[in-house]
Order: sequence, then structure tokens, then C-alpha cells
Amino acid sequence: MADSMIPIGSISIPLTVPFGLYPVANISIGTPPQPFTVKIDNSGGDLWVPSRKSDLCKVGDCSLAGSFDERRSETAISDDFDNEFRIEYGDSSVYTGILIQDTVNIGEGKITDATFGLVYQSKNIPGNRMDGFVIKGSLGISYDKAQSDRNAHPYTGVLELLVEQGVIARRAYSIWLNSREEIAGHLVLGGVDPTRYDPPLVGLPIVPMTGATSEAMINVQLSSVICNNCEGESQVRDELVRDAIIDSSTAGIILPAKMARAILKDFGAVTDSLFAWPLVKCDIMDIDASYDFHFAGMYGPKITIPVADLIVPHIPGMVFSNDEDACFLAIKESGREFALFGSTFLRSTYIVADLDSKTLALAQAKEGNPRMAAPEVIEITGTSIPGVERVMTSLDGPSPTPTEPGAAWKGDPVYMDSGDDSGWYPNDYFPGKVTHHALPAKFTQTPKAKPR
Repeated sequence: MADSMIPIGSISIPLTVPFGLYPVANISIGTPPQPFTVKIDNSGGDLWVPSRKSDLCKVGDCSLAGSFDERRSETAISDDFDNEFRIEYGDSSVYTGILIQDTVNIGEGKITDATFGLVYQSKNIPGNRMDGFVIKGSLGISYDKAQSDRNAHPYTGVLELLVEQGVIARRAYSIWLNSREEIAGHLVLGGVDPTRYDPPLVGLPIVPMTGATSEAMINVQLSSVICNNCEGESQVRDELVRDAIIDSSTAGIILPAKMARAILKDFGAVTDSLFAWPLVKCDIMDIDASYDFHFAGMYGPKITIPVADLIVPHIPGMVFSNDEDACFLAIKESGREFALFGSTFLRSTYIVADLDSKTLALAQAKEGNPRMAAPEVIEITGTSIPGVERVMTSLDGPSPTPTEPGAAWKGDPVYMDSGDDSGWYPNDYFPGKVTHHALPAKFTQTPKAKPR
């Protein structure tokens, strides 16, 4: 049996979340292996890395994240594989190159003849003060239909190859990012770890986006958001969001305008054209309040996120015009009637996605030591996710009247990543002082209890 066919059952991969942006992992490509640090993108189906000749490496530093030299790999196949590779993200950044094949090592798993994009050129790359640290590569673990160039150059993605070559049993994975105080978590390909969440683990159907005929992204339905301790009451924002995408490659949470504006009003948030995300007073982090995100009706999964976890820790020197410390709020409006839940959401949520059964399971994530071994990982081998208490088949129980879809996506989306890869800054210029005052927040001013 070839070593690429050794059955492992599941692959546990350590993750880090630099600057609170998105999870990244270490992989290697080629023979001998060339190391890379890549972004984990569960809304995309492509693996791509920069070539050593890429402009990404000429302008920035690729020594940490890695760059690929196909001439140094004994197993690279590029002569017969000159198809163009092109991927465009929601922040308008574009990466182009060619498709080639080689051996890819992910954790203890190994796949041969894997197709990936080798990027030579880029444009519209977000410029920000952390640009030197932005990861220049991506590992997509969604459906193959989410690949950037699926119609022109169809190929088998990494997750599918792991199944085809006998490394894992199903196209499934779980993600645990841990609390914002930690920078590390785990990705398990082909398995679920019950030590990382608090029951119940509730399943949702992965559904096509509005106007699409098949699944491409991890898309579910958001039914309501409840604010706990807003002016002493739980304020409910009932608004059925038909397209709610779980996207690990996005930093924050992006919501439809009506829902987002209501939440920004809770925080007393202000927007500034110099920044990609709204700003709030940093001392709101000390308030004992939270938001409950309900999916698929009142009997579907509920994820609770403390207010403090929705605020990016203060960056020294960033203040409002009245010299109060300013912090970023990791929630903003989408401009279209869809929602996007990035790493800010995933820090409070344990997710298990089974692409074969078209099921996404959610539970409240546990905090814990990311370096702790995962001896209780259960392989996903059957037609159901281990540990799931129930799977919702539709909106169950009271639900709000559906809103008009508005400017939702039309047609079969080949690839659309609405993530904001620019991080928390839209450009190189950092003014230090924001031109606005923060507005009054609407939370009851109850400070969090401090441990004795």
C-alpha cells in the first residue's frame, strides 16, 4: 500500500489566529517538502500559494509564510498543467498564476497529485500596517463548486482528495478557535472532538444561497439575534436571514443593514472612512452583556457571544477626538441581505461540517488549553455527525416574517468570498485620533464580576 493511502481516519491540525484575523495552519508541498503557513478558508475550495517569483514575495516578505519553487520538487507536475489560475476575493484583491500538481502534506495526512494554484501576480492587495504579517496563501476546505475557476478548469479539491486517497472517510471537518485570550485552536479533518464544546450539538441543513441551485459555501439560516442586558431587557432583532455564511477567512461578523445598525446603536458605535470596521469606547468591554445568535428558529442552535468578545482589544494611540480610548467593533453591515460569520463568531462556536450529508452542526465552544492532546477525537465515518442531538430540517417554532431578499446573489456562484482580508485597517495611513466622539451605549452599566 502506498504511503499516500495509509488510512489515518482523522487529521488534527494546530491553528493560530494572528492579530485576531483568521485561523492559519502549517502545511508542506513537494518532495522534499517546502513549508507554508496558509489561511484556512472553509468558504472556498482552492489551495493556493505564492511562487518564489511572485510579486507578493518581491513587495513583501515570504520567508515566514513560504513560497514555492517547483524546480526544487521531484514530484511537481507543471509541464502539462498550464491552465490559468485566478481567484478574486470580496475585498477586490485578485491573485493569478497557473494550476500545477504536487504532493501535499497536511498534519499527518498526505495526498499525491494534488492540484493547486501557484500565484505569480496580484492586484488590489489591501495595504495596512500589518501587511508584512498577512498570510500569503490559502487552504480551501469547502465544496469543489466553491473553487475560483470551477467552470473553466474543473479539478478535485484537497478535501475530496483526502477521501479518494483513503486518508479520511468523509468530506467533513470541525473547527475550534478557543477564546480571544488565546491565539491557538484546532482543525480536525474527518473528525469531531467532543471535549471542545458544551452540548447540545445541533445540526442545520447546508442550503444553496438565494438564487443558486446547489451548495457551494457553508450557508445556513439565521433567524434572530437577542441582546442580553440591553437597557435592562433582552432586545430581540427578528429578521430571517436566508443567507448566513460561516466563513473562517473573515475576521469579524457582517450582517444585513437593519440588524447591523440596531446592534451598532447598542454599542454607540461610529464609523470612519479611514477604518474598515466601526469604533466604540474600549471600556464597553467591561460591561456584563452578551448577544444570542439563533439559527433555524427557537429550537435550533443558539450561540452566545459576550460583548467583550465582539470588541478588538485596544491598539495604543487610537483615541476618539475627546481622547477616550477607541476600539474596533467586529460587527458591520454587509450592504446586501446576507450575513457572514468569521473568526469572531467562531471563537465562541464549535462547528462541524459534513459536506457529504450537507449538514453543519453548531455548539457553544469551550475554552481550554489549545496544546492539550485531543484523545477523544471521533472519526466521522457514517451518514451522521457523532454527538449531534438533533438536525433541524427547516425553521422550527416561531420565526419572523421573511424579509425581501433584496440584492442577494443571483445565479450559481462559482466563487465569492466576501471576507475582508484587509484586517482591521483599510490602508497604510493610521491617524491615531478618530474624528468623532463615541455615542452612548445602550447596555445596562453592570460591570462584569472580577475573580477574587
